[in-house]
Amino acid sequence: MNLDQLRSVTRWVGIAVLLASFALYLSTLAPTLTWGWDQKGVDGGELLVAAHSLGIPHPPGYPAYTLLLRSFATLVPIGDFAFRGNLLSAVLASLCVYVIYWVIVRVALAVKPGAPAGLAVTGAALGSAVIATSPLLWSQAVITEVYALNALFAALLLLLAARLALRSSTDGATGLAAPTLKLALFGLVLGIGLGNHFTLLAVAAPLLYWLWRSLGLRRLASPWMIIAFLLGISVYAYLPIRAAQDPVVNWGHADTLRGTVWMLTARPYQEYVFGVAAGGIASRLTVWAELVFSQFNPLGLFIGIMAFRAMRSRVPAFVTASLLSITLLSVYAIMYNTVDFEVLMIPAFLIFAIWLGVGFFWITSNWIPRVADGSVSGRMRILASRPALILGLLAFGLLPATSVALNYDSQDLSDDRSAYEHAKAILDYVPDGAVVVSSSEKNVFSLWYMRYVEEPERDVAVIAAPLLQFSWYLDDIHRMFPGRIPDMIVTDIQSSIDEIVEHNSGSARVFTTFWNTAADTRVAVGLYEAVDG
Repeated sequence: MNLDQLRSVTRWVGIAVLLASFALYLSTLAPTLTWGWDQKGVDGGELLVAAHSLGIPHPPGYPAYTLLLRSFATLVPIGDFAFRGNLLSAVLASLCVYVIYWVIVRVALAVKPGAPAGLAVTGAALGSAVIATSPLLWSQAVITEVYALNALFAALLLLLAARLALRSSTDGATGLAAPTLKLALFGLVLGIGLGNHFTLLAVAAPLLYWLWRSLGLRRLASPWMIIAFLLGISVYAYLPIRAAQDPVVNWGHADTLRGTVWMLTARPYQEYVFGVAAGGIASRLTVWAELVFSQFNPLGLFIGIMAFRAMRSRVPAFVTASLLSITLLSVYAIMYNTVDFEVLMIPAFLIFAIWLGVGFFWITSNWIPRVADGSVSGRMRILASRPALILGLLAFGLLPATSVALNYDSQDLSDDRSAYEHAKAILDYVPDGAVVVSSSEKNVFSLWYMRYVEEPERDVAVIAAPLLQFSWYLDDIHRMFPGRIPDMIVTDIQSSIDEIVEHNSGSARVFTTFWNTAADTRVAVGLYEAVDG
C-alpha cells in the first residue's frame, strides 16, 4: 500500500467512525427539552433560554457555548429550539470521536513506526469507537449541555499537541504542518475552550509540558500562540456586553466589575470545590471506580494499560502529561460535591481511549512480528494477519458492540418528553398574571424554557427560589415584573417568598412547585397555591 492509498484508507475509516457515532447519537437523541440520563442534564433549559435570548447562564457564563448554540439553532431550523440544542451536542460529540481517532493514529505510529499502518488504523477505530459508545460521553451527546463541546475542545488540543510533538512522514512542509500555525491554533482553541469550561486547563497544562519537552521553551513561547489565546479568551467580553442589555437570564449582572468577578470566579459554587467531607471520600472513590469500569470494562482497561510500556519508551512526555491530566481530573471530580460530578471525567476518558487504541495496536503488532517487520508478503502476509483480524473482531465485539447492547435502552431518550410535558402542564394550569416560585433546578430551568422560548406570549412570572438570596436577582425580577414582585432587599429565601405572597394578596395568584410555609393548597401534581396567611 503506497502513501496515497494509506492516507485514503485512514481518511475513510475516520469518516466511517464519525458517521457511525453520529448515527448512534441521532437514534437516541432527545426530541425536545429533557432532564437527561439519570437527570444529569437539568441545566439544559437554562442554557437554551440563555442562547435564545443571548443571555447569561450560571457562572462562569459559558459565552462560547451560548454563542455557538444560538448560531447553530439559527442556521439549522429543525424541530423546536431544544431539539436543536440536543442535535448540536450530537454533532460536537461525533466530531470529538473523529478527532480522537486521528490522535490515536498519530501516537500509535510514533510508538512503533515500522509496524503496519493498518494496525494503527484498526487501533484508532477501536479506541474512538469505545469512547463513542461509553455511557458518559453518550449521555452528553443526546441532550443540551456544555460537556460535548468541552470534550471536542479537549480532543482538538490533544490532536494539535500530537501533531506538534510527533512528526509523521505524511506531514508536509507548509500549512497545518507548520509549527507556528499549529501553536497559534493551540492557543486559539485553548482560549475559546476556556470560554466554555475551565476544567479544560487540566488537559491543556500537561499538554504544554509535553510540548515544552518536545519543542523547547523558546519555540513554545510563540508570540502567535499568546496572541491567539488572548483572541480566543476575549469571548468573555460577551458577558458585560450582553449583561448591560438586561436579557431575561442575566446571572450576576456582569456589566459591573463586581458582577464580572462574581461570574468568573463562580462564587456560588466555590463551596463545592473540594467540598466532599473526609468521611465521604471512600464512597466517592467507589463511585469513581464503578464509573471507570462502566466506560471501558476490564478488557478495555487491560488493553489500555498495556500501552504504558510501549509509550513510556517512545513518547515518555506524553505518558507523563496523560497521567497528570487523568489525575487532576479525577481528584477534582471526586472532590467536587455535586450529584453530577461524573461528567467532569469525560476529558480523562478521552485520554484513556487514546491509550486503549495504542494498546491494541501494540499488542497486535507484537503478536505477529513477522508481519510487523515485513518479512512476509502477499498471500502469506494475509494468512499471518489472521490472529490480528480475530483479535480485532473480538475486541470490537467485546468493547463498543457490548457497550451499545448493554447501554442502548438506558441512553435512548428518543421518546423522552417528560421535562417538556411537565413544564407545559404547569404553565397550562396557571393563569396569566400569576407568579410561580420554584426551588429545584429541574423545575426552574424547564419552566424558564417553556415560558421564554416556547410560550413567550404568556404573562407568568417564573421565580427561582434559590436565587432570592442574591441582590442582583431581586433587582432583575422587580424590573421584569414590577406589579407582582416588590422592591426587596436580601434577607433569606423564605422571607422573600412570604413577601412576594403578601404583596400579591388579593391581586395575583401565587403558586409554588414545592411545599413550604407559604403554601396553602395542593392544586395539581407538584404544584401548590400560596395564600397570604
